[in-house]
Amino acid sequence: MNMSEKYLFEHTKTVHHFHAGPTGLATMSALCRFAQESAGCHARDLGFGSLSLASRNIAWVLREQTMDVRRFPALGETLRIRTWPTRAERVLCHRDYAMVDGEDNIVALGTSAWFGVDLATRRPCKAESFFSLPWDLVPAPAFDGPLPGLEAPEGENARQVRTARSSDMDALGHMNNLRYVDWIADYLAGAGHEGSVLQRVRIRYAREVVAGERVVIGHDLVGGDMRIVMTGEDHGREVCLARVTAQQV
Repeated sequence: MNMSEKYLFEHTKTVHHFHAGPTGLATMSALCRFAQESAGCHARDLGFGSLSLASRNIAWVLREQTMDVRRFPALGETLRIRTWPTRAERVLCHRDYAMVDGEDNIVALGTSAWFGVDLATRRPCKAESFFSLPWDLVPAPAFDGPLPGLEAPEGENARQVRTARSSDMDALGHMNNLRYVDWIADYLAGAGHEGSVLQRVRIRYAREVVAGERVVIGHDLVGGDMRIVMTGEDHGREVCLARVTAQQV
């Protein structure tokens, strides 16, 4: 094993009924879940796992993620999920993903940015204080070029209000990041994209949403993509920002 392979983690995941939508294909949130499960396993092996950080009163929080699906895997299909860290900057720790099928064809590519939050102060920790690797030895990023821009909509259409439920919450007491992806998928139908699925999603999380909080969702269209913003109904501040590409199935 060469040194770069040490920083590349791989495991397999099979698409089960609870990963698939009505078409029998894996959903976007299921693929994001696969990516995050692989990230957690690799972080554990590298000594930066959730339990290890918890002993230092630090928890991983997802700041941003992008998933670009080349082909939606079918029910019963087994994928190999590959993940590796790419860099650290200030408070952000970056990690990429590649999902391949049995013939080693790319099914999806992804990238993510995480930070460690100090559970006492609820403030981000400097990445170098708990996350340090020989960055010259890690594999190259999954994406060759820059990602599409992530800007707020200019004039929102098809506004929708949703209330966060207790079942949407995670162990930190705020809405699980995968639920935002599900909300965006639900929003597509109400915005005139019924029968479409998320082919690419880039999402940035701005602030916590807690149980009982009402969230306003709006969008505009640019270059064939949908730009989405979620804001808290009470405070009017941005909760998350997303840019998605939908495809008909």
